[in-house]
Amino acid sequence: MKKINDLLNKKYKKRIEKLSHFKKKLRQMQMVFRECGISCNIKDEWSFYQVEVIYEGILNKRQFEETYLSTFVSMHDYWQDLDYQERRHQMNVDIDRMRIQLKSFPYEGEEIYMPMFDQRMNRIYRQEIVMLELKQYGRFIKDFQDLIEKNLYGCLPYQYNFSSCLFVCGNSDYFCLFNSDINRLYFIQDFACIDMLSFDPEYSNISNLELVKHIANSYMNNDIKSTIEGILKRNLVSERMKKKLSRYYKKLLL
Repeated sequence: MKKINDLLNKKYKKRIEKLSHFKKKLRQMQMVFRECGISCNIKDEWSFYQVEVIYEGILNKRQFEETYLSTFVSMHDYWQDLDYQERRHQMNVDIDRMRIQLKSFPYEGEEIYMPMFDQRMNRIYRQEIVMLELKQYGRFIKDFQDLIEKNLYGCLPYQYNFSSCLFVCGNSDYFCLFNSDINRLYFIQDFACIDMLSFDPEYSNISNLELVKHIANSYMNNDIKSTIEGILKRNLVSERMKKKLSRYYKKLLL
């Protein structure tokens, strides 16, 4: 597969950091991370997508907290007259109404809204957010750096749009993502980007993910002939590149 990578990645090397909307999102993420006292380390494109997952989780967290604070203020006059179960019920009415709008994904029978937190923390925010009035839990509003964990839920955050990449195929051990803005496939194994396949950005108006799914599956199965055939059949590269790939393909048949 190395030959295909060399040909495509050398020719089509457009970087996401050159795109204006990615620059804007990076600034937004850096600002939010600074506010939370969290480092925002972007080493490469794959780390950008990993940071996006945490960022989207933090935005969800803030939505939960804003709803909690708003409901608490509205109930302030009679809050002390309610017992725990009454407070919990009243709070969860607003929480349940709000969380319908948020990104989430199913995991072991529960809905996960914050991929950087374990199931227990997600459960507290989803069902027991009234506990934030207690000092030991209230600190999580501003001080939660020690609770952040990466890759807790495998490829699920990518399947459910917590990053700007599209999930193509695979499982948590080995999966493929696609960025249509720069027309690039990323192959993620054990949460490291082991390879990329880049296509011509001029042909990046792909609306149907099935167009690249065949190529990704072939590549992940080490089927070089089928990978090249898929690229040649689809409008992903220039005619000049198609000729180069065709010559390479013919050598494989000898």
